[in-house]
Amino acid sequence: MATRPSPTGNASRPSGFRRILARDGLAVLTASAVTIAVELGVYAAAVLAGSGRAQAVLATLAVTVVWLALAAPALSASGADAIGALLRGGCIADASAVTLIVLWLSSPQVALPAAMRIYCILAAMALLAVALSCLARRAPGKSALAVATAGGFLIALASPWWVGGALRAAPQETAEKIVAAGVYINPFYAVTAAMSDSSRFVWHEAAAMYRITRIGDYAAAPRAVWWASAALHCAAGLVAAAVAAGVHRRRRNRAALERPPRPAPL
Repeated sequence: MATRPSPTGNASRPSGFRRILARDGLAVLTASAVTIAVELGVYAAAVLAGSGRAQAVLATLAVTVVWLALAAPALSASGADAIGALLRGGCIADASAVTLIVLWLSSPQVALPAAMRIYCILAAMALLAVALSCLARRAPGKSALAVATAGGFLIALASPWWVGGALRAAPQETAEKIVAAGVYINPFYAVTAAMSDSSRFVWHEAAAMYRITRIGDYAAAPRAVWWASAALHCAAGLVAAAVAAGVHRRRRNRAALERPPRPAPL
């Protein structure tokens, strides 16, 4: 690898970009390739199985959101620093943009504005995963945060199944707020709302959801809006990033105070 000469004529360490590329490049490329293969593999399998374009798109987007919920926290935790976490965790959302382009070109259910909105939702989830991974300094803490983050994403995605139990003993006004929270935090609801203009379909308003879940038994669910989940995840990510920056700043200051002073030159 080429190095930059130092002022003294000796070879110095590789430049920052080359060092980052050598450290994170292979992981980013591998994760991106696997992401595209998984998502487009589901789409191709659904189309070849005769499910129809609409069902194939829905299945692909469901897998896309679940895959990001699981992969982005794990990859963010594997980064050596904040840059590594951003590259590794963020590449899942960026690779999913390839899937969104394919869906836009091949299916009328996903118009270009819908694809852009869905990417914003995925990017907000990835931002939160990256920011939370930066709260820990060592590998065990990062791994624990990755598991907790993935679990939180899955809980949000599973809101149709747990919201009913939370509503049984709740008064009507509280029940409506719980249902609204279950809709607005769910990224998949946001994804289907993002393409509702072209697909004419909103997942939590489908009759199938009322047959297999109890989301509408106790209170009427509000209409999903695509930006709600993205805004909530983005806001949480920015707060986590600010907290992580403050934690690391205090650690650096403490380390500087504990470092022994350099001896005075003779």
